[in-house]
Amino acid sequence: MNTQLIADAVGNSGGDEEATIWDRLFAFWFRRLVYTQIWEDPVADLAALVLPLGSTIVTISSGGCNALSYLTAQPAQVYAVDLNEAHLALLKLKIAGIRAFSSYSDFWQFFGAANAPGNSDLYRERLWPLLDTQARAYWDRRNLIGRPRHAYFTDGFYRHGMLGRFIGLAHVAAKLFGIDPELLLNGKPDAPARVEALNRLDRAFHSRLARLIMATPALLLSLGIPPRQRALLGVGAPLNDVLYKRLLRLIDGHPNETNYFAWQALHRGYAGPGDRCLPPYLQRHRYECMRNGAGLIIPHHASLRQFLESLPAREVDAVILLDSQDWMAIDEIRALWNAIDRAGRDNVHVIFRTAGEGSPIESDELAALRRTWRRDDERSAVGFALDRSGIYGGFHCYGRR
Repeated sequence: MNTQLIADAVGNSGGDEEATIWDRLFAFWFRRLVYTQIWEDPVADLAALVLPLGSTIVTISSGGCNALSYLTAQPAQVYAVDLNEAHLALLKLKIAGIRAFSSYSDFWQFFGAANAPGNSDLYRERLWPLLDTQARAYWDRRNLIGRPRHAYFTDGFYRHGMLGRFIGLAHVAAKLFGIDPELLLNGKPDAPARVEALNRLDRAFHSRLARLIMATPALLLSLGIPPRQRALLGVGAPLNDVLYKRLLRLIDGHPNETNYFAWQALHRGYAGPGDRCLPPYLQRHRYECMRNGAGLIIPHHASLRQFLESLPAREVDAVILLDSQDWMAIDEIRALWNAIDRAGRDNVHVIFRTAGEGSPIESDELAALRRTWRRDDERSAVGFALDRSGIYGGFHCYGRR
């Protein structure tokens, strides 16, 4: 059932047999844990949305980091919706942790460092009793050698998941090219060793081997990118060059001492406990806010459109689509925005990212939507400028006309 829902969401290749095969393979893989950390910046989201107190927010859950981080805006509720049950199980585990751990140090040990052998005991004694049946079944499930999934938190949680394993392979490749990721992360910008590491990175991405590997859909499936989004990434430039420029923006677009996305990519973990270089929900000074607001996060297993259609009319202040429209056919995008129109208040705002620079709402096929919706160029520019992950081509904020 879960695989079919995901297949319906990405199966929009218009009859191209090869693309349809990759769509199906992506749907199969996307049942699994893909993102241990969400790769959209919640600080950028909130700056673009400018939410009033007591707002109702609907967001795609993914790893749950942003749904929790939106609590800093003091909403009335945050609906976290996802087709991927693994991502919902992760969100539910984080909510259980916020409720179970009275001290920030325990929460950091489990979800920040996420590598202590004692986390197995914390899971069984503190978190397991607070999980629902589905989440328990997910985290208790054992692999072929009898190791439960909750053991991911005993040896480096952020090295797991499809993206975490891919980043691990990328680090192996970096070593083969003589690139030290720690130099890229912590080296002084003009230090000769870092300049040489950047030159090697350039040569690696533009090598014949890199071009060959990046020409295959399998690579981007490992990054959680379906075939349609792959096509958007490669418009107008070779894919290896596009990914190289996005990586440079991730590395050098914002100061790395405050860019936890760069730390995840180059260090495979967070810098340490505290406030400066962590997602908001993991920051020490936000922990009481998280504890007070944990009950406002409401997970739902459904497609976003189905969920919005189930809500009362005029209930929602903000909708966060992540990059989901890159996956969708035109008819599905149209139906989604009609659902937002019905569920959204008069001043509702919608934000989303795109692999390419342009917004699908500005296309000729969706011109009718622009009679209701207007892109807010100023808010969109603010979101794009603040987004530390640097991996998307566009950030878009829309409101009613």
